[in-house]
Amino acid sequence: MANARIKNIEAILESCPRNALFGAIVFFVLIHSAVADTIYLKSGLSISVTRTQEKDGQILYWVGGDQYSIDKDAVLKTETGDAPVSKGSFTGSTISGSGVQDLTRRDSVANSPHDKIKLPIPGGPKQNDAYWTGLRNRIMVRDTIDDQRLAEIEIQHNDRTTADAFYLAATTEMQNGNADKAAGYFEHAVRAMPDRVDLLQWHAIALAAQGRYPDADNELERANSLKPDSVEVLRMLGSARYDADHTADAIAAWKRAQELSPDPAVAGLLHKAERELEVEEKSRSKKSRHFTLHYQGDKTSADLQQQILATLETAYQDISRQLSYEPRENIIVILYTKTEFMDITQAPSWAGALNDGKLRIPIGGITAMDSELERNLRHELTHSFVHGLSSGRCPIWLNEGLAQLMEPRSAAMYARQLGPMFLDRKAIPFSAFQYSFTRFNPLQAEVAYAESLSATEYLQGRYGMTEIVRMLQSIGTGVEPGNGSDNSTGMDYSVLAQRVGEEMAKQ
Repeated sequence: MANARIKNIEAILESCPRNALFGAIVFFVLIHSAVADTIYLKSGLSISVTRTQEKDGQILYWVGGDQYSIDKDAVLKTETGDAPVSKGSFTGSTISGSGVQDLTRRDSVANSPHDKIKLPIPGGPKQNDAYWTGLRNRIMVRDTIDDQRLAEIEIQHNDRTTADAFYLAATTEMQNGNADKAAGYFEHAVRAMPDRVDLLQWHAIALAAQGRYPDADNELERANSLKPDSVEVLRMLGSARYDADHTADAIAAWKRAQELSPDPAVAGLLHKAERELEVEEKSRSKKSRHFTLHYQGDKTSADLQQQILATLETAYQDISRQLSYEPRENIIVILYTKTEFMDITQAPSWAGALNDGKLRIPIGGITAMDSELERNLRHELTHSFVHGLSSGRCPIWLNEGLAQLMEPRSAAMYARQLGPMFLDRKAIPFSAFQYSFTRFNPLQAEVAYAESLSATEYLQGRYGMTEIVRMLQSIGTGVEPGNGSDNSTGMDYSVLAQRVGEEMAKQ
């Protein structure tokens, strides 16, 4: 997501004392260790921490093994246990407005805004069932699937055993983040039993994970023809159609699913798709080698259409060269008025554009390509590359950092203010930036983008883009983001922050 206001961060950092700034924006994502205390800030936020200690006018606290500090004057109180999830005022305090906002809880964090709609995952082989355990032992050597053993099962012409063996192999590879290999195994399973709906569903998931959305749509069409009133299949079919840019057909599938079994999540998707369709029906489309551009002819001149596609194709070549990767799917780009953009995306007010699997660009009043629009296009396009490289698992700080690098943008302007914050351990830790920035207010977003760019630029300068790509691929196989950084650089998040601070201090 492009941050339309990031150009103002230098003034924000300049005008705020570091401790006051930190007190205004601090929030953390709960990491692996158990939470013991909650610090309630006078600003209305809360921090879930492992333990606390008061020293010299500061509240020292630990999140996992990392130590941080905050001015005691910024703290309302500290209590044992998690902060309550509350919509109303905080009883007994001077906090007003919407009450305590605990952003440390994963259930309050939005999914990545740079992903296609995820297909719901159906049930898979039962891991502890004797039948599946026996089959697992037949096809695996230690923790590795043995293709020779699978071939031996296949030539015995027992369709059920063949289908189950390849099904088990495929779901195992899906768990390991190997969608390409899994798709091949699912093809064998479907070939053995072409009318098994569960196999078609899983094959569609593997295809979608590779960006092969029309192919996923086709598999789910077959599943739907076999089981037309399956709510699960209809929901999946709607998602696959939507990702394949078949909005009207997606709406039809989701509406039928809602008739059979209403679901709030599907209702939200349906509302968004219906609003999109209203815009699409007024739109035309134009294709280039890698993009399909949806635009409204009365609002977008032919010259601007061509300039946008040309800019995107140039950016595509540049980013693919730097990352040594190309997305498999044709990339959808939709141009909106500013009102349409806010209504359909529900993006925060500070967002300059959005990539949720489709590049959504507000261009109200723009009649020709300018530098800001070009930066936004390059920024949002980068998210499509990162999504593919990391199988949608890239932590948001690295995703947004790379997108800013590709604009291109440099963190040098933030060095004087952010450097001491990193060194004094008063910057927001990267573990807080693994999830969507859309939950942040404008000030929080400014700093989140600046820290993300600073860290990513440091990694590029120190290790090169090749190592960053390797890190993304590692994360894509299911390695935890923090471990992916550690494996590639030898640094966990706390050490990374220290190194970024040291580099900024030199500047």
